[in-house]
Amino acid sequence: MRKTKILSIDDEASFTDLLKQYFEPRNYEIEVTSDGDKALELLRRAKYEVVLLDLKMAGLNGDEVMREIKQLDSDIKVIFITAYSDSGKTKKRLLEEGAYAFVEKPLTSLKHLEDMVKEAAGADGQEEIPC
Repeated sequence: MRKTKILSIDDEASFTDLLKQYFEPRNYEIEVTSDGDKALELLRRAKYEVVLLDLKMAGLNGDEVMREIKQLDSDIKVIFITAYSDSGKTKKRLLEEGAYAFVEKPLTSLKHLEDMVKEAAGADGQEEIPC
């Protein structure tokens, strides 16, 4: 069975470490980085099915990274995971621009995130997933 490849981009190292510890033993291949430019470099070298992306980061922000991802490979599913909240305006905009899902931190369940990743990895189109 082929492992689903995930790229996590978040400037919070403890969060990316948590994701790595959760997903690796569950038969996922996960690469993590805190830098948008480094993430784009990784995306140019390898094929990922799902990107877990923070919205607010130093350097390139999540919006910019998603636009670049979609230019590189429109099939990659982007799931935003962020503590940023503005009454749903950003969530609506990002979903309209091609994000697969939008999840607010703190996460209530890593299992719920895993279910989203599974669904995204097997999905052909965009789908709004209740969070």
